[in-house]
Amino acid sequence: MYRVGYLLHHKFFLKKGEPLKHAQLVIVGSYRIGGAGKTPLCKWLAKELCSKSEKVAVLCHSAAQDEFALLREALPSCTVIATGNRYRTAHEVDNEFDFIICDDGFEDSRLGFASAICLEWEAEPKKLSDMFPAGFARSFPQDHPNIKLRLRCSGENPDIQFSILEILNAQGIAPKNDNGIVLVAGIGDPGRFFRDVESTGLPIKGKLRLRDHSTNTESVVASLLAKGEQVATTEKDACRLSEKTRSNENLFIAKQRVYVSPATRQEILALFK
Repeated sequence: MYRVGYLLHHKFFLKKGEPLKHAQLVIVGSYRIGGAGKTPLCKWLAKELCSKSEKVAVLCHSAAQDEFALLREALPSCTVIATGNRYRTAHEVDNEFDFIICDDGFEDSRLGFASAICLEWEAEPKKLSDMFPAGFARSFPQDHPNIKLRLRCSGENPDIQFSILEILNAQGIAPKNDNGIVLVAGIGDPGRFFRDVESTGLPIKGKLRLRDHSTNTESVVASLLAKGEQVATTEKDACRLSEKTRSNENLFIAKQRVYVSPATRQEILALFK
């Protein structure tokens, strides 16, 4: 039923649109429902392009205000735009930028003229049972003829590696190992965040999974801090917290590292002409 609805929606409502006249549009996407690392890679890519004095815009969905806040804070030299219609917005700002990066938009076939980078964590989806809600994927490879680059994010010798750089509070202090820490994550793949923190050797006292882009993050984290708990969360989740909560000495933010192999870096930058 999901697959039938997907095909009908794309055939009648998301027909391939007109290409841009000036800026080059690149989509960072994935077959996965969420948690592929699209936003961190967009951040890395935008920094690379801005370092070359290019005029760069990053488009993210208006429903993902945490991603918008994270990108805007991390990319002072770029323009970050939250929009409910990436296709329309890309055309509106076409003449203002050299490059426009879409944080997702992978499933919007109106953007079929754009070059797409696909982040792959597992084998490509091949059967209906791989589709949502039974499986991990939103679409099949044949739905995306505009994929220009497939980047492996897992397995041996991945093209891209995501890991935790450091876990610090607002004062720059690491958690106390003897007390244990509660992990709170409202992202696409909380399990990966939990595993990454565990790999640092920190003793884990508890794990709380919230809905992706949860609006309840502040109340959950504030309640735990009021009980004297040490709490660690992601950079994206931290964007939904108040300044008072973020400045609490028991609130720790896990900074993410994105490692792109030298060969993969050249492949990615070669897409941008």
